[in-house]
Amino acid sequence: MAEDDTFTEAVRIIAPEKLPEDRINQFTVRERAKEFHSILGRFQERKASFQAKGVEFGGRVLLFGPPGTDFQSFAHHLATEVPLTLVTFALEQAIASPANAADTIKHSLEFARRNAPCLIQLNRVELFSSSGAHILATLETEIERTSWDNDEVIVVGSTTQPAQVDQEILSIFNRTFLFETATTDDRTNCIEHVLKGWDGIELNVLVEMTKGWSFTDVKHMAVSLLMQDSEAMGELSKDQLQEWFEKSGIHPVGNRHWVQGVAGRMKGEKTPRLEELEAEYPEGFLDQLYLMAVGDDYAETQRIIETLNSDLPLSSQDREFLARYPFLLTGNPEDRLTRLLRAKKSNDRLRRIMGR
Repeated sequence: MAEDDTFTEAVRIIAPEKLPEDRINQFTVRERAKEFHSILGRFQERKASFQAKGVEFGGRVLLFGPPGTDFQSFAHHLATEVPLTLVTFALEQAIASPANAADTIKHSLEFARRNAPCLIQLNRVELFSSSGAHILATLETEIERTSWDNDEVIVVGSTTQPAQVDQEILSIFNRTFLFETATTDDRTNCIEHVLKGWDGIELNVLVEMTKGWSFTDVKHMAVSLLMQDSEAMGELSKDQLQEWFEKSGIHPVGNRHWVQGVAGRMKGEKTPRLEELEAEYPEGFLDQLYLMAVGDDYAETQRIIETLNSDLPLSSQDREFLARYPFLLTGNPEDRLTRLLRAKKSNDRLRRIMGR
C-alpha cells in the first residue's frame, strides 16, 4: 500500500455544516460535551492569563466507556456548536501498513492542524499499544504537540478498553471522561426520539426493560420497532414486548454479562436469567446479603461493584469474589450503589453498638 493511499484511507474530513442536524445522540455523552464546551469558552476568556503563567489548556480529551457507548456524540456536539471541522483519524488504517504508519500519523495530524479550527477524533486508541515502540512514540509526540492553545485543535480519543491503552498515551490527555452503561436518561431520550408518535407502547416500559443495555443496543431495538406496523401490532404488554424481543434478533450484545451467559450456554452450561436471580434474592434478603459482604470486606465489595457498574473486564480475582457473592450481579448500577451505602451504614452502626 502506498503512503498516499494509506493517508487517504486514514483521514476523513467533514465540515460542520455537513454534519447531520437530527442525529440521535447519547444524552450523558452530549452533556459532557456541553460541559467541555463551557470550559473551552472560559479558557478563551482567560487565554492571556494562561500564556503569562506559562501553562497550557491543551484541549486533549479521552473518553472511556463500555462497548456500545456513542463516543461520536461528544465530537458531533462540539463540531456543530463551536463550530469545528471534524477530522476522523482511523487508527486501524494508519497501522495497517507498519512501514508507513509513522509518516501517516505525522501527515494526518499536520493536515488537521492546517485545517484548524478543527476536532481530531481518534477512535480505539488502544490499538496503538501493540503497534511497536516507534509508531507509539510518533503518535505520542504528534498528539502532545497538538493543542487548542497554539493550533485551535481539539483532540478527542476514545476506547472501550482503557486497561489496554499505553500509559504514556494516557498521560498526554488533559481530561478523561468515564461513561457507564446507558443510563435511564440515555435510554429515555433515545427511545422517545426514535418512537415519537408510536401509541401502542408505553415508552417507560421499554426504558425499564432495557436496563443494562448499551446505548447502541437500545437504538437498534428502537429502530427495529419503528420498522414494524404499529397498527398491526396494536397495544403491546410487557410480556408481549419480551416475546417480540426474543424473536426480533435484538439483544444487549454490548452487555458483557449477557454475552458471557450466551457463551456459557453454547458450552452447555446452565446460566440463570437475571429475573431468576432476582427471584432467588428478594429485596429484604438482598439487603442482608449486602450487609454480610460489607462486613466481610467493604473495600473489596465496593471495588467489585465499581467494576461491574463501569462494565470493565473482570479479573480472575474478581470472579473468585463474585463466586462467593453472586448476588452482586443482580440489579442495575444505581441499585448496587444504594444497597452498598445502606449496608455500610448498617455495618458501621452495628460496630459502634458492639464497641468495635
